[in-house]
Amino acid sequence: MFNRARLKLTLWYLLIIVLISLSFSFVIYRFLTSEINRVLRMERMRQEGLYVPSKRFVIPLQFGEPSRQKGIIITPPNPEVLEEAKDRILMMLIIINLGILGLSGVAGYLLAGLTLKPIKNMVDEQNRFITDASHELRTPLTSLKSEIEVNLRDKKLTLIEAKKLLESNLEEVNNLQYLSDNLIKLAQTHQPNGLRFVKVSLLKISEDA
Repeated sequence: MFNRARLKLTLWYLLIIVLISLSFSFVIYRFLTSEINRVLRMERMRQEGLYVPSKRFVIPLQFGEPSRQKGIIITPPNPEVLEEAKDRILMMLIIINLGILGLSGVAGYLLAGLTLKPIKNMVDEQNRFITDASHELRTPLTSLKSEIEVNLRDKKLTLIEAKKLLESNLEEVNNLQYLSDNLIKLAQTHQPNGLRFVKVSLLKISEDA
């Protein structure tokens, strides 16, 4: 049961992380590709004579008088290179998301185990309590049933024997009542202000015992 719940919780963790990762990747890809597309449009317009750059892209080799300034003029990038850059960006984002998917699966599985561990411990304690309580209840009930069945089959049952049977049954009923009272007290310990704890003397308790 808990293995199935752990897998379901892991899938929910994984789904949330993947959605967030894909959303960020989509925004990053759209932003980068929009800049690349803008450069491509400018290059096409420049080639068609519709756009003239207001500044020359020059890297100066040495500084001197403006008329004697020398440098390297940077040419606009090749459109094929920009298209390849878009493909590389997409591929890198896919690889990153696959890595996030794998790490998130492992981390989600571990976190799901830590999340369900207290619940599993509580359920195990509850099952152990039910088993112990059932055993404690079965013992006096079995004794009552056995004594009553045996004596009912005895056709020569005297009044004295019937009285002893009732006394024995009453003792078992008292045990059942004592057990039920303790179960009620145990249930109250999980409620706020259900029980008030006081200091006791272990010496006195041991002497009384």
